[in-house]
Amino acid sequence: MRIELALDSIADAEYDTGYHHKLRGRIWRGLEDNQKYAETHETNHGVGFAFSNVFPWGHINEGDRRYVRIASPRREVLDDLIAHFGTNRAFDIGQMRFEIADISGHAPQVGEPGSTGRIDTGTGVFCAFDRELADEHGIDTSKMESGDAETKIFWRPEHGMGALQSTIQRSLQQTHELYGDEYYDGPMEVDEPLFESFAPIKDEVTYSIQFQPATEVNRKVILSKWRLGYRVRDETHRYHLKLALDAGIGQRREHGFGFLNLREQTPPRAGAG
Repeated sequence: MRIELALDSIADAEYDTGYHHKLRGRIWRGLEDNQKYAETHETNHGVGFAFSNVFPWGHINEGDRRYVRIASPRREVLDDLIAHFGTNRAFDIGQMRFEIADISGHAPQVGEPGSTGRIDTGTGVFCAFDRELADEHGIDTSKMESGDAETKIFWRPEHGMGALQSTIQRSLQQTHELYGDEYYDGPMEVDEPLFESFAPIKDEVTYSIQFQPATEVNRKVILSKWRLGYRVRDETHRYHLKLALDAGIGQRREHGFGFLNLREQTPPRAGAG
């Protein structure tokens, strides 16, 4: 499930492309007083939410309407955020200053088994390999060992789609184990892939941005954006796709990466099977 905040700008501002840390901080303000979230906030798995960019992009004039979406597989996270935003309407992201005008809930439906559709990555997918993952996928770690790379290697097309898809399923498996429905097998406990097709949204496939994971830290990261095709195989696969929509895909999802939007959904044809 997800919520959408309708934001009205209260001042002119240039769009801040380095919004990730500030926007994450504003969302966290809605959860920080609750001890059940404080215990997991700075862990590797986090609280369990993902968020979009502020959209549409572009220079912001006072009075403009913008939107941001926040998704989570944990209903209580969204309920607590709704309660907070209902009484705390100021929504500042650095110099981008807004007031929350409306809050709405959404539950995208991928469809019953046999349905087909397309899911787009609304924000870039963060996929970085430590030495163990790189070795698992046959990725050269010489730059890492010589100190020419940071502690991880970012995915690039030459690493192959298998490495990317495996990393996506691995991170979603972790979400399943932490916050998912134990009735179902996890994404890594089935033989079939999560998506039928990956089509890059950007011509160059990957692109780089400056990312500030903490106030005093600024680094370059490499991301990719995708149009993801699917055909719902069964109820377990349907659950996996819904989990991906609720949690995002890839790594650093609580920093605003890998947020997904359902773009198309077609029911199964009558008599097909």
